Amino acid sequence: MPRGKVVLVDDDPSVRKALGRLITAAGYEVVAFPDATSYATAPAQERPACLVLDIRMPLMTGFELQGVVAGTSRDLPIVFITGHGDVDVREQALQCGAVDVLFKPIDEGVLIAAIEKALDIARA
Repeated sequence: MPRGKVVLVDDDPSVRKALGRLITAAGYEVVAFPDATSYATAPAQERPACLVLDIRMPLMTGFELQGVVAGTSRDLPIVFITGHGDVDVREQALQCGAVDVLFKPIDEGVLIAAIEKALDIARA
């Protein structure tokens, strides 16, 4: 039985595949989306779940998606990931309510710990 559900949104197929495998190997069920629009228009996920969301994507950024889903049935605790971040991006994400912000390349243990923290929030 999975330890929880993780929704992964990243426009890079290799990142989606690698993180999907890692998260699955850690015992979680993974539902992956190639872009923010696909997630925003998909059926809502069963709770508890969390969202691992890339910040920088074409068409709709992770921050824009967060604004679109806030207060809806798709609004889940978010762990942002980015390869283009700095301290200001981290601060912005945390002020918007993110559970954590991780910079690529992502440390596996740190990612799993952030996911567990987000799932604890979802379960509460």
